Amino acid sequence: MREPSRFLLVAMSVAFGICILGLMGGMLYDLCVVFLQHRTLESVLGNSIPFFKTLGGIGIAGMLLFFAFLISLISKKNQGKPR
Repeated sequence: MREPSRFLLVAMSVAFGICILGLMGGMLYDLCVVFLQHRTLESVLGNSIPFFKTLGGIGIAGMLLFFAFLISLISKKNQGKPR
């Protein structure tokens, strides 16, 4: 695996890790606020929309990095083959 492919793999993994951990942590936080502070679910989720939009953006960046990683691997395989 070449250096750019390795970098894309690590960046993709980090983006997906941040997205997944953020989603799990955010949902647990929302549930704790609803049950412990007795707020309505609609108000809690309404206030956390920017947080989840940001996590969605990081997830989309992870998908783009994944596709770039695949293209990088495919281009590596096609470089050595004559036409």
